[in-house]
Amino acid sequence: MKETDRIKESIAEDMNQDTKSPAFNEKRAIQKRVAYASELFQGDITIRTLLESLAESVIIVDSAANIVFINSQTERLFGYQKEEIVGRPLNTLIPKKLHSAHEKHVDEYFKSPRVRPMGKGRDLIGHKKDGRDFPVEISLCFLEVDGNSLSMAFVTDITLRKKAEKDLKTRNEELDDFAHTVAHDLKGSLTCLLGYSELLSQPDVNLEKQAIRDSLDQICTSSRKMANIIDELLLLASVRKEDIEVTPLAMLSIVNDALLRLKSEAKTAGIEIILAADFPEALGHAPWIEEVWYNYITNAIKYGGDPAKIEIGGELQGNGSARFWVKDNGPGLTDVEQSCLFTAYALQKRKSGGHGLGLSIVKRIVVKLSGEVAVESQVGEGSLFSFTLPSA
Repeated sequence: MKETDRIKESIAEDMNQDTKSPAFNEKRAIQKRVAYASELFQGDITIRTLLESLAESVIIVDSAANIVFINSQTERLFGYQKEEIVGRPLNTLIPKKLHSAHEKHVDEYFKSPRVRPMGKGRDLIGHKKDGRDFPVEISLCFLEVDGNSLSMAFVTDITLRKKAEKDLKTRNEELDDFAHTVAHDLKGSLTCLLGYSELLSQPDVNLEKQAIRDSLDQICTSSRKMANIIDELLLLASVRKEDIEVTPLAMLSIVNDALLRLKSEAKTAGIEIILAADFPEALGHAPWIEEVWYNYITNAIKYGGDPAKIEIGGELQGNGSARFWVKDNGPGLTDVEQSCLFTAYALQKRKSGGHGLGLSIVKRIVVKLSGEVAVESQVGEGSLFSFTLPSA
C-alpha cells in the first residue's frame, strides 16, 4: 500500500473522532506533512535511492522545522522508524534543554540560508528514541523544491571523536605536569652530582677523609635517584604500550620480593611490618604488581609514624575481585589531598621531595589489569592504600 493511501485511510478513521480536539488537529497536521514528504521524495526512485545509499544520516526539514524526510542511516542512528518521525518537529531529535536555542538557530538559517560544510559549524547534541543524548556534527545545505524552502542536514555521530579529544587533552595535561616534575628532579639530582664531582676533581682540593666519603655518598645517592627516575619512566612507557597476558599470582612471594628491595630502608628506620600469612588468589602480571606493592610500601615508610607501623594484607570480595592493601600509622590525609593523590604529582613532591611518579604508575598498572585503586584516610589516624584485581 502506498503512503498516500495509508494517509487517506487514517484520515477516514479520524472522521469519527472529535475534530475540534488539539490531539486530532495535531495528528491531521502531521499527516499532511507526511503526505507532502511522500510526494517530494518517495515518488522519485533515483533521489530516494541516492539518499538511502549515503553512509551519513540525512534529515530534511521544512521552514517550520518539521521533518519531511529521513534516510535509513538516520533510523539506525536515532532509533526511530520513518513512520514514527517524519512529519514531526525537528526538536524531537534534540534534548529538551536545547529546544529554545535550536529554534532560534533554525529560524536564523532559513532567513539567511547557506551551505555549511562539516566541521565549520558548532557541535550539537542528538537525542535518541531511548532517551540517550550523544554529540553530533552537522553540515547543512539549502533546497528549493516546488517553491518550498527546505534544509538538508548531514548528521555524523562524533562520540568516539569527542572521547578521543578528551583523552588526548587529559594526556597532554598529564604530560605537561609529568615533564615539569621529572625535569625538575633530574636537574636537582644532576646539579648535586656535578657539584660534588667538580669539588673532588679540583687539583688542589684538600679535604678530610670523612668529607670525601660524605661527598661520595651524596654522589651515589643522587645517581641512584636519577637511575630510579629513569627506571620508573621506562616502566611507565611499558605500561602504556605493552599488552600482557594475565596469570594467577603468587602474591605472598611478590610482596616478599618488594619488601626485600626495601630491606635497608625498613631496617634503618626501625619499622614494624605486619604481613598477612596468606593472600587471596588474583590474576595479574607479577612484575607490574611487584611495582605496585613497592610503591605503596615505600609511601608507608616515608609517611608512616615514628616509628612506622605497616600492615599488609588482602581479602576476597563478593564481586569477583580480590582487594589488597597497605596500612600505615602516619598523620593521614585531608579529603583534598586524597582526591588528587593518583593524578597530581605535586602533592607527593611537596611532602617528600621525591619525583612523585609512584602513585601515578600504580594507577596505570592497576587500571590496565582491570582493577581499581583507592585510599582511605583521616587526619591523625593514618592511611590505607588499596588496589583490586580480578580474582583467580
